[in-house]
Amino acid sequence: MQSMNSVNESVRQFIKMEHYRLHRAEEWPDSPYKEAVLAAVHSALDRLEATANEPLEPPACMVCASRRKRAPVVMFPSRPKGSPAVMQPAA
Repeated sequence: MQSMNSVNESVRQFIKMEHYRLHRAEEWPDSPYKEAVLAAVHSALDRLEATANEPLEPPACMVCASRRKRAPVVMFPSRPKGSPAVMQPAA
């Protein structure tokens, strides 16, 4: 049982490191490299959470806690593609 606890502790430490890496990369100017690093961090976090032997709660983070939830995007109805009036050809 001791080895399982040490494995979970190692996974927690890796998750904390990737979480730190995520916040540092978010501060970079927008670029393709930034997008690649963010995708890699999200992938690593997903893999680490999947390998944990027990459910792990996300790390307590002041940055994440201070963020507001994103507002839902409301899509406006699209306009009809055609006119309801029947048009006669000019010529």
